[in-house]
Amino acid sequence: MSGVKEYIQNEGSILNDPERLLKEYLPLIRYHADQLMRRTPASIELNDMIDAGVLGLLDGAQRFDGEREVQFKTFVSYRVRGAMIDYLRAFDWMPRSLRDTSKSMQLAMSALEQEKGRPAEEDEVAAYLEIDVKEYRKRLDQVRSMSVLHFDDLPSVMGEDDEMSVLDMLEGDEGLMPDRQLASKQFIEKLAHAMERLPKRELVLLTLYYYEELTMKEVAMVLGLTESRISQLHGQMVVRLRGSLKLDEMK
Repeated sequence: MSGVKEYIQNEGSILNDPERLLKEYLPLIRYHADQLMRRTPASIELNDMIDAGVLGLLDGAQRFDGEREVQFKTFVSYRVRGAMIDYLRAFDWMPRSLRDTSKSMQLAMSALEQEKGRPAEEDEVAAYLEIDVKEYRKRLDQVRSMSVLHFDDLPSVMGEDDEMSVLDMLEGDEGLMPDRQLASKQFIEKLAHAMERLPKRELVLLTLYYYEELTMKEVAMVLGLTESRISQLHGQMVVRLRGSLKLDEMK
């Protein structure tokens, strides 16, 4: 299959043959489901996540505009993942206490970074929170599930009359008004700046895990650490980024 754009042109609506669409993109759905399942509670069923992804695939096929300079696979990947995120949100499985724990860590990191002019070390954050490092790492393990991040979790960008999500930016409409182009650029710069401020080890972890798509075990081997320690660093990185981008203030 050379692409859904060609398929639409040759066969008409993609929904005329949903079985062919599902057969082609089921591996992509399973991939995203597996990725998210690694960071969600045991109460979440893999098959339910896959079902949500199938709905996202069909919705993406309906919404896709073949005239835009965006590959269908790229576009529908976010629709699939977004549908899974929406499914998780419906459960409201993240307790308030966990959100509060994350926010307290974010505030501590932010205060220490302003004071010291650099990212805070774990022992410094622990001391600020008046706990020992062992308890701090335990809390990192607890907030690890907050790594379920999606573009729709990021703040929307305001235009003159309405909002535009980061997914809207991805769709690449060349007719965007100048104010939206500016807002998009400002947000991307903010995200890049937040990543640049990460400690080197956390930035390497982010690159290996999210861009190179290594497993936690493989990342641990690269960095010479245990898998549990990588998991804790991952949680710390997520808390740091959420604080820098003020994601939880948008809720």
